[in-house]
Amino acid sequence: MPMAVRLTKSAFANIDGRVACPTDDCWGHLMLFPTGAHDIEGVPEYQPFTGCPLCGTTFPIDADMTDRDLYLRISWLRANPHAGEDDG
Repeated sequence: MPMAVRLTKSAFANIDGRVACPTDDCWGHLMLFPTGAHDIEGVPEYQPFTGCPLCGTTFPIDADMTDRDLYLRISWLRANPHAGEDDG
């Protein structure tokens, strides 16, 4: 059995908060799943895994950044859609 693809939280740090499914011949997109928990300021906590709604494959997510940093980065990108990736 092939080793599972491991994703990083920082891969989701884009304006959509999504990543294309790495499974061959799949056009699905992976999203973050909130746990339901949040900090005192309302920043959500995310599950350490994701799954593709089209092919059904699940993927672990490595925490290379905090949930707070990820949330703030996605929020900033959505508030500044014309900024470059290296801005902010």
